[in-house]
Amino acid sequence: MILADFQACTGIDNIAEAITLLELNNWDLVAAINGVIPQENGILQSHSEAADAAAGGPVPPPPSTASSSSPPSSSTSAFCPVNASSRHIVERQPRMLNFRVEYRQRTVELVLEEGSTVGEIKRILETELAVPVSKMQLKGWKSGDVSDSTLLRSLHLPKNNSLYVLTPDLASTASTSTNSALQDSLNQNFLLVINHREAQRDYNLNFPGSRTIQEVKRNISDLTNIPVRYQQWEGWPTSASDDSMTLALSGISYPCHHLSVCRRSSPATEPTEECSDVHMISDSEGDDFEDASEFGVDDSEMFGVGSSSCRKSPMMPENSENEADALLHFTAEFSSRYGESHPMFFIGSLEAASQEAFYGKARDVRTFLIYQFPLLLIVMGKRTSNEVLNVIQGNTTLDELMMRLMGAVEIFTAQQQEDIKDEDEREAREMVKREQDEAYRLSLEADRKKREAQEKEEAEQVRLERMRKEQEEEKEAIRLSLEQALPPEPEEEAGEQISKLRIRTPSGEFLERRFLGSCKLQVLFDFVASKGFPFEEFKLLTTFPRRNVSGKRVP
Repeated sequence: MILADFQACTGIDNIAEAITLLELNNWDLVAAINGVIPQENGILQSHSEAADAAAGGPVPPPPSTASSSSPPSSSTSAFCPVNASSRHIVERQPRMLNFRVEYRQRTVELVLEEGSTVGEIKRILETELAVPVSKMQLKGWKSGDVSDSTLLRSLHLPKNNSLYVLTPDLASTASTSTNSALQDSLNQNFLLVINHREAQRDYNLNFPGSRTIQEVKRNISDLTNIPVRYQQWEGWPTSASDDSMTLALSGISYPCHHLSVCRRSSPATEPTEECSDVHMISDSEGDDFEDASEFGVDDSEMFGVGSSSCRKSPMMPENSENEADALLHFTAEFSSRYGESHPMFFIGSLEAASQEAFYGKARDVRTFLIYQFPLLLIVMGKRTSNEVLNVIQGNTTLDELMMRLMGAVEIFTAQQQEDIKDEDEREAREMVKREQDEAYRLSLEADRKKREAQEKEEAEQVRLERMRKEQEEEKEAIRLSLEQALPPEPEEEAGEQISKLRIRTPSGEFLERRFLGSCKLQVLFDFVASKGFPFEEFKLLTTFPRRNVSGKRVP
């Protein structure tokens, strides 16, 4: 929730960058936002301060700058999409940063606007330490060496910072010796033997001299599950009064220093009669809710298994024979305890869940979580195999859980985008292949039809040619038969009357023959037909007077 509010206010979409900025400010939302929003924007005010302001109560004024070289800029108001019921937007003065600067045996404390530059710090130190800016090296920046023109705002610094000055170019032997000793101490490794009194356990931890006390306490919080604000220490030197101080400057023994830590006792409160479900709050959200004993509620009550009046039904029914019914009961009980906003529980077997999550389109593939007490497994389908992406132990804090879940989502999203790209390229190749195959099939079909049409045409031509030949043969046979059936041509000196006929054909040729006067017209027709002009196709006409004599055929 803090991460989402921070991103909404600052517009920072990169989750890793947003988490880094929040961690620099101990997950203090107001401080983190003030460290990112430019000076001309507004500052967030806590809920209690806003309530005091609304009631006319005192609201502490913003701190003033430490040097006259950094005048405050005019303030304006800004708007941020944070829940209005818990946070308010008010006008602000420029954010101020505190600096503790170590030089030899001196300590200089400065307060500057975050709009100032590193060079302005050096100019103030020049006045305080009598060291020329050109001979001064300002060290201790978490981002490494920075130039004099660098704006403090761009470094995303927390409110309290610890720096030190080196002057390697000064001619003084004493100065050179002191700076060399300070640099050596920052590069040395300190062995801290830390005794956890409740657990009766010692931790042997090596830290460089440049590590701050605050960073050591955070590391111990990860080891002992004791939040920094609840840690009670013994063994720190009296000079180690500021957690932003480095180990080299804190006055601890070298090379080994012994410390002890335990959880600070909290004042007990009256036991509550109300039965409520456990509410998970991370270390960074507020350490006021770290220890259930502060509310007079023991662990059993926190998890709903205390007195009989607060006892709930089990998450999984006992002696259940039907797996689906047991999962439905679990889902209903989970929603009843913690609300409807929860992951989607799969009702079915592990194999069925794997099939639904991994086997399908790349856009539909999802990760799924398997809870096996006390482990939470994040499983992801990776190409042709399944992979356990992360194993989260039961003693993991909520912040670390969210970090791992978000990291798993980023890894999965990157892999999914790659799989989607590969799938789209494969489908595009398959589409091109299908189109080519279809074009080839259509081409073969067109060739087949063309070949069939050609074969049909050739067959028709052969048939027509055969019919033509048959007709010609039939005509030739008829012609020969008519020619043989003609009576012999009479001689000119024959005693009977003879008629000599001259017939012009369509081609211009002439046919001549003598016929007996007693011959019938059929003999004339047969003669003409025997010459290749059958009467079914041709007419026989007289020249003058022009008339058709073909109609006078006799049987």
